[in-house]
Amino acid sequence: MRKITIVLLLFISSKTLSQNNDTINLSKIKFCELTINDLKSEDAELKEVSLEEMDLCSDGFVQDGRFENRIGYESKLYPGVIFQKYQSDNNIIAKIHLTRVFKGFLPDGNYVEIKTLKAEDIIKKYNSLNSWTSRGCSDYYGIKKDDQIYFYVKIYKDKKPQYTVDEKYYTGQFIQGIDIVSNCYSYYEKTKINPLYIVDGKETTEEIIRNLKPADVDSITVLKDRNAIDKYGEKGKGGVIEIYLKKK
Repeated sequence: MRKITIVLLLFISSKTLSQNNDTINLSKIKFCELTINDLKSEDAELKEVSLEEMDLCSDGFVQDGRFENRIGYESKLYPGVIFQKYQSDNNIIAKIHLTRVFKGFLPDGNYVEIKTLKAEDIIKKYNSLNSWTSRGCSDYYGIKKDDQIYFYVKIYKDKKPQYTVDEKYYTGQFIQGIDIVSNCYSYYEKTKINPLYIVDGKETTEEIIRNLKPADVDSITVLKDRNAIDKYGEKGKGGVIEIYLKKK
């Protein structure tokens, strides 16, 4: 029943992303929970696309481990939005890239229309920004907000010097794209349910388990899902590891 409820909530949250054909609301998205399959259930024509990573080197050598790099998914329901997965073998959404077509609400509730948005607008809109970040090999300068929202302006290679940045010039440049990134690794570490450890029929801690000598262990049984819950109740919902020691 709980699984069905979660699926319904995710579906509802994905439906609220698009309020109409012109305005998209990203404030309802559940990063690290919404999946590619949820998006496909809305749009059977969801397609895989390649994209430029504005924060990374154009040669593809540098990677960002928070999401699958340079591959995304586009839906006709969300113009200007490219969804990106956490990892190649994981369908959860960890990043959204917004192109210059996008107009709508960011996850923090701010409305933007990228094709008319300049760097100076972002600097006025937000406090405590880390401006003009660059890996040195990227084609863009970034304006970063709280390690989650990244706004990019094009670096003009012919403009000298590139460092220090001519802030007066670049604040007047248009935003070329926005990245919204979530750290799904940290998310799952926080929400992860640890297994229940049982030694000779008694509940114990992971620390004690680590101190056991392999030579003292007679057998180990791993219980999962329904089998674990049936035997140990709610305590077993993260799985159960039963350890039996050799008799001395």
